[in-house]
Amino acid sequence: MYVYTTTTKIVFLVIIEHFSLFCRLSFLYDFKGVFNMVEKKTDRRILKTKRALRESLLYLLKEQPIQKISVSRLCEKSDINRSTFYTYYSSPMNLLESIEDEILNTLEEDMIQFEKENSISQLMNSIIFYISEHKQLVRLLFSDHGDPGFQNKLLLATQHWTMPMWQSRRPDYDAEALSSLHIYIVSGCMALIRQWITGGFKESEEEISSMLEKLSASTSAGFLQGK
Repeated sequence: MYVYTTTTKIVFLVIIEHFSLFCRLSFLYDFKGVFNMVEKKTDRRILKTKRALRESLLYLLKEQPIQKISVSRLCEKSDINRSTFYTYYSSPMNLLESIEDEILNTLEEDMIQFEKENSISQLMNSIIFYISEHKQLVRLLFSDHGDPGFQNKLLLATQHWTMPMWQSRRPDYDAEALSSLHIYIVSGCMALIRQWITGGFKESEEEISSMLEKLSASTSAGFLQGK
């Protein structure tokens, strides 16, 4: 009788312990699920807030330069309080710069193919295709109301893509000479692109891309073969 009682007690205690462990694990699993749901909802709220601020900024850029857009006006337009705005951005210009960085990151991903092919045509096509897909946004960025430094950012970004190609073709040229070539070509291309944008995209994507390719290719070829 004593052995039976002790065995029963041990079995009972083991069952209780396993049941307790099961409950704790179930609680942790459920809590993790709840946490993930809250996290996803929070992420969606953040994205929604940033999207509202972005859309409001682009709307206001149609009316006035970025330098004159205040945080108060931006928050009023997007129906978001100032403290929430400052959680993500330090100023309207900082918000605009984040939009510009997204564009540059997208173009950089497209340039992987350009680096494989060493093709100026691929570079021009990628830029023109992006502009064509985001005409309203790019028109604002290239307008007098946008960031004057954005074109310089594009200049530096494209230098990262073109310099290795030219250096591989003419290793006897020093980096300073090739950098001058890059600035000359890309500055001219940017001027043509800006004219295309501000002129209302009169030429087709194929026409403007072909024009940019011919001008940049002939200039670089003449320079690199001239030494």
